[in-house]
Amino acid sequence: MRFLKQIIFVYLLCLTHLISYCQTDHKLTINFNQKQFKQGDTISFEANLKNYESISKTATLSLVIEELKTGRKWKYRYPLINGYINANLKINDQIQDGVYAFNFLLQKKFFGLNGSLLNPLENDAVLKYFILTKNMQMESNIISLDKNNNFQIHNILFQDSACIIFSRPKNKNIDLKIKIETPLDSLKESLDTISQFIVIGNTADTIQLKNNQTIKNYQFDGNDSLYKTIMPAVVVNSKSKKLIDNFEKENTTALFSGFDATTIDGLESNEIAQANDLFTYLTTKAAGLTISIDEEMGSTLMWRKHPTDLYVDEIKVDPSFALEIMPSEIAMIKIFPPGTTVGFRTPKGGAVAVYLKKGIYKKEKKVGSNFSIVGYTGIDAIWK
Repeated sequence: MRFLKQIIFVYLLCLTHLISYCQTDHKLTINFNQKQFKQGDTISFEANLKNYESISKTATLSLVIEELKTGRKWKYRYPLINGYINANLKINDQIQDGVYAFNFLLQKKFFGLNGSLLNPLENDAVLKYFILTKNMQMESNIISLDKNNNFQIHNILFQDSACIIFSRPKNKNIDLKIKIETPLDSLKESLDTISQFIVIGNTADTIQLKNNQTIKNYQFDGNDSLYKTIMPAVVVNSKSKKLIDNFEKENTTALFSGFDATTIDGLESNEIAQANDLFTYLTTKAAGLTISIDEEMGSTLMWRKHPTDLYVDEIKVDPSFALEIMPSEIAMIKIFPPGTTVGFRTPKGGAVAVYLKKGIYKKEKKVGSNFSIVGYTGIDAIWK
């Protein structure tokens, strides 16, 4: 009788903790704040990696959400630092009622890039790279090429998407052809996979959490990829507009849409691409614009004796960065004269905004010297 009571107690314990994943043969444990939600609610989940010290102090937790009825998928990627992550997903009104599988995949590696230089020169031994993130942070470093002109960049932590730009420390006026990929884009080498199910909406689907045969037979297809390193191509909706008009509409925010700017087309005109470097080209387009380069003090861009701001994809950068950009990679330049309000300020020396080719506007989508890369999902994100 006592043994029977113990069995009943264990059964009830698991039943009252449906939010937790009860299996013990997994490296990961996943906990949700609840199992049934409605649009506008926030799904909070907590992931713990057991014995992370023996596996990796920095790992990646990939999440693939799949709607059971339609097979539609949503994909996210989170950093797992010291074996832990606590994240929130707010459910957008566009998410339909139904049952959803939350597939968590543990990947030992942190975000990084593997690359190859496809057009090496005889003296190429290193490359320089810059990463521009959406929260206006910039990181630069030097990487070495191996004997096969391959390279690796390890442990990059950034949220959402970023732009990475490669250049040669010397011979800057010679085009680079680089191909990159990230191992995290493939889910085939996951160390652990856990699938749990939640319900969206006040429907009878709640019963399916226990009784539905589809759930009982569900197996996540790990052959799918999480992300593509290069962002998806941009769809141009209007054929009547010029290519540059579509690009500007899709890539320029309101803060950089002033009518006082001079816009230079780098998509349908070869004028920018044929320039020796960006700075030389700018001085021919803006009379009085000068640059002083000092290796110790940094570089200064001046217009009529006042500092001029330089932006790349609307991220403010040091003027010396202009020398690292291949002119052939530029889609558009906007020149704001002195006194024009740009961003949140009105610089006395004006501003120059450079936009790099991306998506459908980049003829060689997988080869070049600049790429848009997808990093980690924010701790607070929206599921839509």
